[in-house]
Amino acid sequence: MPICPGDSVKKLASAIVIAALVSSACATRHEPADTRVVATDRELESCIAKLGNMDPSHSGALDSAGISLVNWNIQKGHKPDWIADLAAFSDNPHLMVFQEAALDAEAWKAVGSEHYRSFAPGYKTSRSLTGLMTLSTVEPLAQCNLVSVEPWLRSPKATLVTEYALTDTDKTLLVVNIHAINFTFGTRRFKEQVNIALTVVDGHDGPVLMSGDFNTWHWRQSAVLQEMTEERGFKVLSFDNDHRTRAFGQVLDYIFVRDLQVLDSSTADYSSSDHNPMYVRFSL
Repeated sequence: MPICPGDSVKKLASAIVIAALVSSACATRHEPADTRVVATDRELESCIAKLGNMDPSHSGALDSAGISLVNWNIQKGHKPDWIADLAAFSDNPHLMVFQEAALDAEAWKAVGSEHYRSFAPGYKTSRSLTGLMTLSTVEPLAQCNLVSVEPWLRSPKATLVTEYALTDTDKTLLVVNIHAINFTFGTRRFKEQVNIALTVVDGHDGPVLMSGDFNTWHWRQSAVLQEMTEERGFKVLSFDNDHRTRAFGQVLDYIFVRDLQVLDSSTADYSSSDHNPMYVRFSL
């Protein structure tokens, strides 16, 4: 039975073994040259064009002096306890960045009911559609979605970019929510997806926060991610009590900031998802 994206990290080792056997059995087989794996140049250009166009009629801005954000892969919300855990961990943050969020879940009546929703579709079955969800207390100025594809499983992995006005400045905040490619050998496909997101960031003159589930279960992926973000001037958040989920000793979830001051950061240890949430409070 195939392992589907978003299944518990505990199944990751088995999935990798299965993929390795497939690779061994098909050693001479290669991915078709025309197979789409990352967003096209046209999609990237369209995304960049949507950003940075401040609408003078737009109302609502995040407070530059203090913005709170929670990032969490909620494992499709299969365990209802995640709602109570989120409320206990952080009371109504300005930004909530979710991976593996079910679009039609009843949970959104209780979580961020007064927030604006930005959604990027990812994995779809006959019963549900899951993907990335970014909730915000103010309306985003712009949103764009970029889709990559798992090289082996052929399932979509999304990147969601949203832009927000800030008080006391004409600069805007870019928030990048990413669920990275998981089942692949080497780092090329992973690097391509992250580079697409960072190319969008390159065109932004203002602060940036990038967070998500990067699926960095191999040290090579972790090293590539660190190198690519450092080159763009990002700083990675660290946590005094680090409860982030790990696979093969490697952290899977990250928050990166650029041109932002971190005021506070924390994680929690919950059983309501196979990932644990991260929290950050920051200012311009």
